Amino acid sequence: MIKKALFLSIAALGMFSCSSDDDTNTVNEPSIVGKWHPSKYMAYSGKDGSIITNESSDAGVCDKKSFIDLNSAGKWHEIDYYGNAGGQCTVDLDTTYDYTYDAASKKLQVKYSNGATDVYTVKKLTDTQLELVEQLFDTDGDGIKDEFTTLFNRE
Repeated sequence: MIKKALFLSIAALGMFSCSSDDDTNTVNEPSIVGKWHPSKYMAYSGKDGSIITNESSDAGVCDKKSFIDLNSAGKWHEIDYYGNAGGQCTVDLDTTYDYTYDAASKKLQVKYSNGATDVYTVKKLTDTQLELVEQLFDTDGDGIKDEFTTLFNRE
């Protein structure tokens, strides 16, 4: 009788102390869905990763009014502002595109209405910040495409 009680106690303890591998391997990444305002622009050399200072800056007053709004239906709504000579911010762009985000590869793909596609790497995604990376062109003249990042803050 004691052996049976001991066995049942050990079996019960085992059932409550074990967890599945799914629980330990799951990482809850913050959602990319939300309204994001640019706060900083950085350019990094494709050759050595150093900051290209003349291509890097904090977002200006009008830039900070701009935003991308990524919704759960796969729509990227973008509004860009620019400053005019009078110091007023004016809407320069107000459009919506389709997007997909693959959390495993950290790739955000934007499909424009003209058929072109841009692919961004998500370098950072938290509850409050999103950093998108894009390789556009060689801005420092070393023959290697440079990395351009935009740091966004969630509204």
